[in-house]
Amino acid sequence: MPETTESILDAAVDGGATTLAVRRAVFNSMLAARGINEARICELTGLDPGAVKRAVDHLVAAGIATTDGAKGAQRLVDGAEGLTIRKSGHAIRISGSELHTWCAFDIVGIPAALGLDATGSTHCPTCLAEINLEVRKGEAVESEVVGWWPALSGGPVIEAFCPSASIFCNLNHLEAWRSATGAKGVPRTLTELAQAGRTTWARFRA
Repeated sequence: MPETTESILDAAVDGGATTLAVRRAVFNSMLAARGINEARICELTGLDPGAVKRAVDHLVAAGIATTDGAKGAQRLVDGAEGLTIRKSGHAIRISGSELHTWCAFDIVGIPAALGLDATGSTHCPTCLAEINLEVRKGEAVESEVVGWWPALSGGPVIEAFCPSASIFCNLNHLEAWRSATGAKGVPRTLTELAQAGRTTWARFRA
């Protein structure tokens, strides 16, 4: 397995204290299945509105946050760090909350990083069959399914990484998809995806 030595999320944004405070506020809100507006971020972080706006703009440009498009303090962050309150093709139940994620990797990686129990579902890109996933106390429950880790490239994370960070029924289905699409990357077991998750979301561990 190729080494994952840096979080793909951390690599996309600056590492300043302001950005990190906003990231933590919005990530925790997503975990609770709630959107969060900029006014509430100000309350939680103690930052002034201008600093929060600049940080949210930065996260959106980097592709690790999405908003509802509203202006001003009521602009709602509705997705962040792989979690979203919008419906997607990837569902997860974590800490009692029903959520959606940006990609199949998030279903395994986020609870693995936080040491939590979770269940989730996605669909095989080859045959469209539903795939059910389980994480117990941060450890992925292995099966014959296999993940795909896309070759990292420039651009916003939600556009450059997430669309093809998938999980397949088995290696044969992955290879059929890779042959048809010419996608660049490497297969990964669920255990390997869990380990990658611990790196990716390291900043959000308690």
